[in-house]
Amino acid sequence: MDRSSGSVDWRLESSGEFSFILLFPLAGDCGNSGNLTATTMSQSIEDLTTLLEGKPEFAVTEPEPGFPVIEVTTPVSAGTVALHGAQVLTWAPTEHPPVLYVSPKAKMVPGQPVRGGVPICWPWFSAHPEDPSKPSHGFARTRFWELLSGDVDGKVVTLVFRLVPDEETKALFSHDFELTATIRMADKLRIGLKMRNTGDDVYKVSSALHTYLSVGHIDRIQLEGVKGSHYIDQLTSAEEEDVYQEKNLQIKGEVDRIYKSMSSVLIRDLDRHRSVFVDKAGSRSTVIWNPWKEKSKSIKDLPDKGYQEFVCVEAANAGTDKPTLSPGSSHTIQTVIGLRPL
Repeated sequence: MDRSSGSVDWRLESSGEFSFILLFPLAGDCGNSGNLTATTMSQSIEDLTTLLEGKPEFAVTEPEPGFPVIEVTTPVSAGTVALHGAQVLTWAPTEHPPVLYVSPKAKMVPGQPVRGGVPICWPWFSAHPEDPSKPSHGFARTRFWELLSGDVDGKVVTLVFRLVPDEETKALFSHDFELTATIRMADKLRIGLKMRNTGDDVYKVSSALHTYLSVGHIDRIQLEGVKGSHYIDQLTSAEEEDVYQEKNLQIKGEVDRIYKSMSSVLIRDLDRHRSVFVDKAGSRSTVIWNPWKEKSKSIKDLPDKGYQEFVCVEAANAGTDKPTLSPGSSHTIQTVIGLRPL
């Protein structure tokens, strides 16, 4: 689709709230997004404002025409969530640097993912296993979801979104389903994705909560929690055997791995004098990704040196970890992200 649009600069103000700054002109694309346009929102700006009326913790904004974003402010943190993809874009505890990374070249274009935050990958992870023309990481991250509710309970703010099939998704994935994304913000960020089979057939799915974590510098971090695990190296042939992780992980080049692990991951960030933890449930695989120097230059919605500022640590059902959904059954994958002392 040929459409001119701005990119978005997400900036954390000293108050702990995020502001939105549109940057022009637009450069590049976000990779293969298939044929979905996802141009129809399930709810208007007015619908969302009415649903959240009377709750000052929420504010509905439109940083790009046709792309509603909900700003969330709690007593202990602030963040933003887009209706497109039910995607958490930003989050950080009050008076802390951003915990999530969003590319300064990120775009809000119908049918394309936003580079950063926590995209929801479903019903497949990475390239489609049989048809490479279908969108990478599925279609959940490139559809407008429906906001069901926004609730406040003390310091905890909760948003609940839903996605169900339509004619466009049926062309890519013929099965019936209902997805529910529950996002809770407080001193921690909690994201849960419940996938339910609402049809009559049995099918397998893969998924990921594709978390982009902001770091001071990629050379100055260490990842703990994967030592002693086996992983699939997606940069080598699929025929390769699993590789054993002997030590804590330091990123020294391009990394694209699916770890067979149920453990939490701790990212020690020496530049920011803090640690970021990624806990999870309903996941037997953890994806760790950084494109490094050369690939960053080929990713049009990422700065050439963008790889220095983030690492992806993803709660996933990927590789051989593919839940089977029988009629009426469901599976929930969850990630919890927060800060700890270095």
